[in-house]
This record gives sequence, structure tokens and C-alpha cells, in this order.
Amino acid sequence: MKKILILLLLISFNVSGAGTESSNNDSTTTSDQINSLYELAEKHIYNKKYDKSLKLLKKLTKREDLGTRRADIYNLLGFSYRKLDNPELDKSFAAYMMALELDPEHAGAHEYLGELYLMRDQKDDALKMLSKLESLVGKNAEEYKDLLEAIENYQSK
Repeated sequence: MKKILILLLLISFNVSGAGTESSNNDSTTTSDQINSLYELAEKHIYNKKYDKSLKLLKKLTKREDLGTRRADIYNLLGFSYRKLDNPELDKSFAAYMMALELDPEHAGAHEYLGELYLMRDQKDDALKMLSKLESLVGKNAEEYKDLLEAIENYQSK
């Protein structure tokens, strides 16, 4: 009787595990599927199809196997919200903050958050992001140069 019970437990354990994906949350690995979906979201953004990138990125945020892409995905999510015809700045801000919580040194999130601050007429906060970028990546980095240009072109309403 014990052998049957043990056998049933082993079988039920294996069956329940067969239908689920591994939730490897190892921050050093990212699956090929996640990388492909991330690249597809980037393609939608490049083509200015922000509604499509949002749909894909929102689905991705619910996954457990994002590995090293988690902060990148939230960064692109914030970018997509910000670039909509009717920008959703609060959602964009929340996404950037999540990206920075996951990776406090994420240069792209600092740059885009600085640009968001300009959209909200918060130039002082944008300058803080520029300073943070300088300390993270230096003045020759693309993110620093892009935010500096945005600040220089900024005009308060």
C-alpha cells in the first residue's frame, strides 16, 4: 500500500510539473524567446506602432522568466506610454521607476525619465537625471548626449 501511495505521489508530482514552464528567474540568463519578443517590441517602437509595443510589453511584464531583460522591458514600456498620440505620462513614470528599481544604473531609463520630466515642465528634475547619467556613463555616452540635447531644446510652455 505504501508503494502505491508513493508511486501516486510521484506520478502526480511529475504530471503537475509537466504543464508548467520553468520559472528560472536567474538574472544572468534570458531565454531566446524573451529576447525575440523584446526585439519585436523594439521593432514596433522603431515603426512608431506604440499600441502594438504596449500590448506586447504588458504581456511580457507578467512573465517570470525575463532574466536580465526585466528592467529593459519596463524601460520600453515607459517609452511607449510616453510616445502615444495621447501620452500616458503617469504610466510612463511608473514604468521608468520600476525599471530603475530593478536596475538603478539603467542609463536608458535615466535618459527617458529626464525626457519625461521635460514633458511635465520639470526641468530641474531632468537636470538631475542628466547629472546622474554623467556619473553613470560619462558625457560621451549616447544617453547623456540625447538628454543634454533635449534639455537644450526645451522651452517651458
